[in-house]
Order: sequence, then structure tokens, then C-alpha cells
Amino acid sequence: MTKRLNVFFEGLAFLLLLSFALILAFGKNFSATVTDGISLWAACVLPALFPYFFITAVMSSMRVTGKLSNKLSPITKRLFNTGGSTGYAFFTSVISGYPVGAKTVADLKNKNLLSDTEAVRAAAFCSTSSPMFLMGSVGSIMFNNAHFGLCLFVTHLLSSIAVGILFSFYKRKDKPQSTFSSKNDKRVDNVLYESVYSAVISILVVGGLITVFYLITEILTTLGVLTPLVNLLKQLLGDKNIAEGIVYGLFECTKGLKALSCAGINFFTLPICAALCGFGGLSVIAQSISYLKSAKIKTAPFVFAKLIGAVINFIIGVLVSIICF
Repeated sequence: MTKRLNVFFEGLAFLLLLSFALILAFGKNFSATVTDGISLWAACVLPALFPYFFITAVMSSMRVTGKLSNKLSPITKRLFNTGGSTGYAFFTSVISGYPVGAKTVADLKNKNLLSDTEAVRAAAFCSTSSPMFLMGSVGSIMFNNAHFGLCLFVTHLLSSIAVGILFSFYKRKDKPQSTFSSKNDKRVDNVLYESVYSAVISILVVGGLITVFYLITEILTTLGVLTPLVNLLKQLLGDKNIAEGIVYGLFECTKGLKALSCAGINFFTLPICAALCGFGGLSVIAQSISYLKSAKIKTAPFVFAKLIGAVINFIIGVLVSIICF
């Protein structure tokens, strides 16, 4: 039965890909869509993420990471029920953004610095967007409001911590490992070359996935698949830009945020943007899962964490909006 289901889904995937290929071959303006996706990545994501990919790669080659992890151990054990190495993963996730956190958790798991249970807990909260993207690209560039970007970052950070605390109850009886051992640190002889190479490959993979999901969203929109959902949300929310932002953001977060910026800033703009950033979109989830699977970390709890994170982001976003807007 399982084999038949696998064959069915593979056949279905083949037909969908073939359909998309035909649409791209005979459709109009899809080459421009690819250009738009790449332009969005180059303008908003590349400058926001590349420096942090590089910095994180350099830091990972230094023994100071072990000392940092051990210093953070008391905090992570109390808050997240994880060892100190997850503190380093959370730190790199916060400063670097998607999908560096997932990659760091996967690396720690592959080095046997995280147990299976700890890796699931860590993946739940070590999956954040970067402050440069939230405050710079979204706040200052898209919405032309630095204060909005700062509020979005604070909301996002508090929500990530809340998700981590929630997932500390995942298999609560499984205790975290004690400390980060420097013996597991891998020394890199050519730090500059290896760090630049790692950063370039990572940012290109992110750009490729963003463009693919940007294109898929455009194809589905052209075929009218997303139109009923957009119209429904438009009727409920009274704004087409907000409706499109939510729907597009489910596939590719950056495209959704760009659409939301066209509606301007109102009371619910922050909660909606925070929810989309917390969820990350299918593009971000696909990026993260590719790393988690490489370390044999369960992905179902991670996807559930992203859904819960979207809800928590929205709730905290409402509270921040009451205070700040």
C-alpha cells in the first residue's frame, strides 16, 4: 500500500512539474517574473543575509563558540530544556536569519552535540529572521518606517523565545546534554576562503528557492488558483493588498511582505507581518527542512512549531501595536 502511494505521489509530482514546464514554455511574462524574484532577492535578501552568513561561518571556525555555549548553558537549560550549544544556535539564528539557525542545529546534531530530542526542541526556536532583514529591508525599505521595523523585530524575538519555552515540554523527561566540548570543534586552515565559500553557496541556495516559490506563486495566481482565497480575505479584511500579502506570504514571505507594504501601516499591519515572518512561508520551511533532514531531525514538529509561531507572533504583534501604534 505504501509503495503504491509513493508511486501515486511521484506520478502526481511529475504531472505538476510537466504542467508548470508547459506553462513556462507557452505562457507570457513568466521570464519577467523570474527577473522580479531575483531582483527582490538581490535588493532585500542578499544585503540583509550575506554579511551574517559570512560572520557566522567565521565564528563557527573559532573555539570561542564552545566557550559561548558553556556560558549560555544555565539559561538554555532553564528556558528551553536544552544544552548550552543551542544557545549558540539561537544566537547565530537571531543575528543571521533564515535558514542559518536550522543549519547550525543540523551541524550540532551531526557532531553529536545534540540528542534527538534536543535537536527537535532547538529547531523550534532557532528559526528566526535577521534584525537587518526585519528592521532594514522590511521596516526601512518596504514600509519606509524604521520604528515599524524595530517593533517587528522585538515581536519576532519575543515570539521565538515563547515558542522555545513551549517546546521545552516536548519529551520533557529527556534531559539535555551538559556542555559543549571543544574537542568537537573543527579547525579550518583557510578561514577566509571557507567562510566566503560557505556564505556564497548558502545565499545562492536561498535566492534560488525564493525565486522558485516566487514563480510558483505567480503561476498559481495567473491560473486563478489563489483568486478565491484572495477574494475571500479581501471581503473579510477590506483591502486587496493585505489579502494578497497574506496569501503570497504563505508561499514566499518576502513577496507577501512587499504586497503588505502597499497597504501602508495600520493597527493590524504589524501582527500580520509578524505572523508571516514567524511562519516564514513554504520557501523558508523548505530551506530549513533541507538542513534538518540532513541531520535526521524530525521535521513534523518543526512545521508545527512554525504554525504555532505564526499564531504567537500575531498575538504578541497585537499587544505591541496597542503599545506602539
